[in-house]
Amino acid sequence: MITLIHGNDNLASRNYFLSIKDENSILMDAQNLNLVELSQIINGSGLFLEPKKIFIDNLFTNKGSKNQVDVFSIIGKGHDSEIYLYADKEIPIKSLSDIKDLNSKVFRVPQNIWNFLDEIRPKSSQNIFKFHEVLKETEPEIIFSMILRQFRLLLAISSSSSKNISEVSRLAPWQKSKLTRQASLFSNEKLIDIIKKLYFIDKTTKTGKTSLSLKQNIDILLLEI
Repeated sequence: MITLIHGNDNLASRNYFLSIKDENSILMDAQNLNLVELSQIINGSGLFLEPKKIFIDNLFTNKGSKNQVDVFSIIGKGHDSEIYLYADKEIPIKSLSDIKDLNSKVFRVPQNIWNFLDEIRPKSSQNIFKFHEVLKETEPEIIFSMILRQFRLLLAISSSSSKNISEVSRLAPWQKSKLTRQASLFSNEKLIDIIKKLYFIDKTTKTGKTSLSLKQNIDILLLEI
C-alpha cells in the first residue's frame, strides 16, 4: 500500500504523517536517499526481512525531486510494505499515475480562511468575528502563517519593485487585483508595522516569551489593525 499525505494544511498533514509512525517505522529523507537501502527494505533483503512501514519525506522538494523517478520505480513494484509519501503542498494525482493503487490523503485549508484574509480591513470589527469563525475549522498556527503571508504580499504588491518579487510574479491577474484593492486601504508604513508585529508574535510565541496564547495575540493584532 502506498499513501500520499499532502495538501496546503501543513500542520494537519504533518501531524497525521507523524502520528501513524511507530517504533518499527523507517523514516527516509529523499534529499539524501540511499536507493539501494530503500530497495532492500521494500524487498525484504539484507537486514530488512520483515515488511515495514516506510515514510519518505521531502520527495517533492527541489532537492528531493531528483530521486523521484528512481523512488517511484522501486516502490511501484509488488511488495508487502506500507509506504507513506509526504508533501507540504497538494500534488496533482494525475502526475503520479505510474503508481498503481495510490491512496491519496489530502489536507486542505478550509475555504473560509481565504475570505477572512481578503476581507481584513483597518479598524473593522469584522476582523475578529471572521477570525473566530475560521478558528472553528482551522488551527491558529495555520491562520497565523497565512495572515503573515497575506501582509507580506500586500506590502510587496504596493511596492514599485513588486515585479521583481517571485511570489508576486506567480500570482494570477485576479489575485493581484484583489491584493491591490486591499493594499490600497493601508499605508506602506502601516503594512510594515503590522508585519513587524507579526514577526514579534512569532518570535515570542516560539521562544515562550509571551504569557498569551497565539489566538489571543492574533485577537490583539486584529484589534490594532
